[in-house]
Amino acid sequence: MRNGKLIHDSVHGTIQLDEWMVRIIDTPEFQRLRRIKQLGFADLVYPGAHHTRFEHSIGSMHVARHLTSDETILAASLLHDIGHTPFSHSGERIIQKYLRREHEDIGHIIKNSSMGDILSDTGVEVKKVIRAVRKPPVSSVIDVDRIDYLLRDSHHTGVAYGVVDFDRLIGKMRFDGEMVYVEHGGVRAVESFLISRYLMYSAVYHHHVCRIARKMFEKAMEFLIENGEIEPESLTRMDDYDAISILRRSEGYAGEIAKRLDERRLFKRAVYSGLDEVEISIERVNPGKAEREIAEDAGVDERFVIVDIPATDSSGYDIPVLIENEVVQMETISPLVSTLKQAQISNWRLGVYCPQNCIEKVRKASVDYFSINVSKQKRLNELFEL
Repeated sequence: MRNGKLIHDSVHGTIQLDEWMVRIIDTPEFQRLRRIKQLGFADLVYPGAHHTRFEHSIGSMHVARHLTSDETILAASLLHDIGHTPFSHSGERIIQKYLRREHEDIGHIIKNSSMGDILSDTGVEVKKVIRAVRKPPVSSVIDVDRIDYLLRDSHHTGVAYGVVDFDRLIGKMRFDGEMVYVEHGGVRAVESFLISRYLMYSAVYHHHVCRIARKMFEKAMEFLIENGEIEPESLTRMDDYDAISILRRSEGYAGEIAKRLDERRLFKRAVYSGLDEVEISIERVNPGKAEREIAEDAGVDERFVIVDIPATDSSGYDIPVLIENEVVQMETISPLVSTLKQAQISNWRLGVYCPQNCIEKVRKASVDYFSINVSKQKRLNELFEL
């Protein structure tokens, strides 16, 4: 490991970095990840959740190294998150809307920095790295990204659900250059991984407070964009500190949202309904249009109504398993997978959020707008404190 480094990681222990990795990590674009929290606003619920995209990116590379020595894939796993906006996924919808871009679209960052030269000096083609970010083993139904973030997020939140038998899982995973599959002896480790992922989504990633804070931040940043106070492209260069400082300096609505986030005076749930309670086709709903119409019906400022419609996709359980030289889907050999898929759908929630003082008006308007089964919603309301 000539001119490389050894670093000590809270999850994986000692991680080896080659010289070219150190050069990549030392670029300003990668150092920015030190100032972007991995879980956005999750520290409002889990005080220890202050870890960042920086250590996660290095951890993902470390996991990838257990599967391959291909420098293109190692580079992609190291760089896969450099396109994240402040507070991680909290700005994802904004760059999708205004830039037609996702955080995995990292080509513009690499090409406009010294990273491209570093990779070329190493003999790695930049175009291949850019493509590899969206391919196995960096991104797939079971990948180095997910493995690291489950272990890391569980460790820092103190939520034990994300504990994965890493040694057994990674020992039974194989990458053939095109796809990642799991040998039959690793089925139980994969089941444990899927259970952990499901529980972490329920307890952490989709915790209602995390969702509310994320959507408040998102709406405030979009307000600044629509009013010409910031450019959408600038989000790809900001870190958490930049973004929250801009909100704090703003007057009016954006400044109020910043103050609410600072003081944990968040919007509350006016509606929090499962798919079986919503009697319209949720896929056809435009959240912005819904916010305007609900606000108008309720007689409140539309800036203080947030409609949150999470994705309903459950394809992340289709993991290939190798049995006697034949690849089959995990679902065909594990009844647990079907159960988890159904449980994920059952846990899905449509959220409508607003300040405490207008909950009743917004709830009534939302129930009408989404044709919510009131009797089921009343039973659900008994399970959480508004």
